[in-house]
Amino acid sequence: MIARKILLLCLLLGNLTLFLRQDANAAAKSATAPGTYRDWNGDIDEITIFQPFNAASFEAIAVESFDMAGVTLPNPGDNTYAAARSAMNSIKPAFMAGLMSKARRKIGAGGAPGHTLIIRARLTKLDPGSQAARYWGFGAGAVKIQMIGEIVDGVSKKTLVRFRQERRSGFGLFGGGYQELFTRTARQIGEDIATLVNAF
Repeated sequence: MIARKILLLCLLLGNLTLFLRQDANAAAKSATAPGTYRDWNGDIDEITIFQPFNAASFEAIAVESFDMAGVTLPNPGDNTYAAARSAMNSIKPAFMAGLMSKARRKIGAGGAPGHTLIIRARLTKLDPGSQAARYWGFGAGAVKIQMIGEIVDGVSKKTLVRFRQERRSGFGLFGGGYQELFTRTARQIGEDIATLVNAF
């Protein structure tokens, strides 16, 4: 009898934990209130909202800075060094292409004249992984890119949101070329940040 009561109590606690976790995930999915959220919308690793904003009140979105100076590249003696260094030229254009493909606010699309939503980003990880490992599959050897950044009101210069996002790409013909996967991954992060902006 006591064992049955203990089992029932464990089941109730388990269900309560699951409910609370689902509730927290739902809050993170739709949150635009000030606070820090992890796994926001099921896609973005972490965001901190300092001040909610109305995206429709901005005339344009601009990427003001894109810092890659501090990112660690593979050792120059490594066979992936040249590929990673070469890929750095395509990271920003790919990020911007993804951002603009999904953003609802296009350049000159209305809103207050001259009122621009500024995105500042910094590349913090550029990992080429292993093409040979990708060839054999099972999720091994993926290219990884991580960025941190902020969304800023161009008029007041106030930081509205900070974000941290990492994406991986591990599939492509014959393991996927480094350039192809770096470009795809950076574009996906741009799309993620556009989704973030669109939520406001």
